[in-house]
Amino acid sequence: MLITIDKTIKELHGIFEQNFSVQYLDSNEISKESLKDSIALIIRSTRKYGAEILQNTGVKFIGTVTSGFEHIDTDFCEKNNIFWTSAHGSNAESVAEYIAAALCEIPQKRTLGIVGVGAVGSLVKRDAEKLGIKTFLCDPPKNLNDNIFEADVITLHCPLNRETHNLVNDDFLKKMKNGAWLINAARGAVCNSDSLKRAAHLGGIIIDTWENEPNIDASLFPFVKIATPHIAGHSAQAKINAANMMLSKINEYFKLNLKLLPNLPKPSGIYLIKNDDFRSSPNDFTKIRNGYKRQYLKTPSTR
Repeated sequence: MLITIDKTIKELHGIFEQNFSVQYLDSNEISKESLKDSIALIIRSTRKYGAEILQNTGVKFIGTVTSGFEHIDTDFCEKNNIFWTSAHGSNAESVAEYIAAALCEIPQKRTLGIVGVGAVGSLVKRDAEKLGIKTFLCDPPKNLNDNIFEADVITLHCPLNRETHNLVNDDFLKKMKNGAWLINAARGAVCNSDSLKRAAHLGGIIIDTWENEPNIDASLFPFVKIATPHIAGHSAQAKINAANMMLSKINEYFKLNLKLLPNLPKPSGIYLIKNDDFRSSPNDFTKIRNGYKRQYLKTPSTR
């Protein structure tokens, strides 16, 4: 049996060789031809996977090591008896850590509006309340309520679908109060980039996810306080969690007993989000994201 793995998923290198023939490919090398004899495919969210790649191949299992799965044509998979799975929730703690670091960069944050209160949003709520910040909740995201727009900060944690595509548009932003902040660590297309450029009344915008990644609109940079290259969910432990979710699903589907990866020690120190700003190297979006390692500033108590 042949399994194909996006070669940037380093955590899965060397694990499957006793049970499969393995090919590690760049995402742009994954094609109908390369998948002709492959029974399983493990990917990231760097491109779309549907009929144009999967049809008339041997693939019966496709798994993504990302929490979202909008890059997989799930309708096609289900109609063609291809089992699909994602690593939903694997990066929740990592994204919550990112949001906590973002909040530390915002001067006035008595209230926080959370749009999407699932695996990530619920942890953001937990951490915000530990900091003494009152939270306003909105879930499902389409049911926007007025108290969300009373918040000093609004943070987005919803999936990307028809209802949330460009959810943050001119109307949404006009309802936000003067001086409020917006954080997007969900999916880029939840926000309309042109609308963000017109939101001059906001106190600041922090963006981790961008429309049309990796071909992002650099003209948005001047309107953003902190810009990071889709790394909110990319802590080392989040990658281990995602790899283990894939291993568990492979074990279940193929009736194997592959050993899971051990958890990492909890990092010590302070994570400073502004150190991950990538605007000085915008053309290296993919390179930075693929090679990302979260750094923690040592404090006297952690040395």
